[in-house]
Amino acid sequence: MNLQDYRRHYADLYNKIETAKQEFTGELTATRETFDKLYRQQQEIDKRWFVANLDFFLKHKARFQSSSGLGEIIIDFFTLDYFAGLVGGFGFCSGRECKVYLKDLLRLWDEGFTYRGYPIVGYESYTHHGRKIIISYIKNGRIEVASTGYLTGQNPLELPKEITEKVKKVDVSNKYPHWQTYKTIDVVRNVLDQSG
Repeated sequence: MNLQDYRRHYADLYNKIETAKQEFTGELTATRETFDKLYRQQQEIDKRWFVANLDFFLKHKARFQSSSGLGEIIIDFFTLDYFAGLVGGFGFCSGRECKVYLKDLLRLWDEGFTYRGYPIVGYESYTHHGRKIIISYIKNGRIEVASTGYLTGQNPLELPKEITEKVKKVDVSNKYPHWQTYKTIDVVRNVLDQSG
């Protein structure tokens, strides 16, 4: 092959890649609604199962934190941090789909991401004529909610900034798009279901 042959060959490969990218984007767009519905349904199933089996995860926390295989199970069904509101006439929202490794979620709970000693699975903060905070936490096998608004000063439910910053740092949603395959709690569910 001469130089021109290589250039044509590379151009052909490049065009195939661009065509594949367009097909992929088109397919994502065409099936997004159906996919999102199925994804949300699976998240709800996973969330209920996780909450019902929280004691198992806490009992074997050291194993989940030390095993790279088990520790890198992705938890993608909790809204760990969501900030939104209206300030000076401008609305903002920093809520996002949160994905976190199981080992990091367990570590966050050890480091104070708790409400009255119970593990937090949702922290929402809204700013508009004061500050409203909604905390979802696991207590007795159920998700409970605490909420309060506060007009001046610090909201009594507000967590220390160093805790909320840690939550933001463990989010791996940019690494794993929803359509991508990653380890979920099915890995653990299958073992528990077979042993129980």
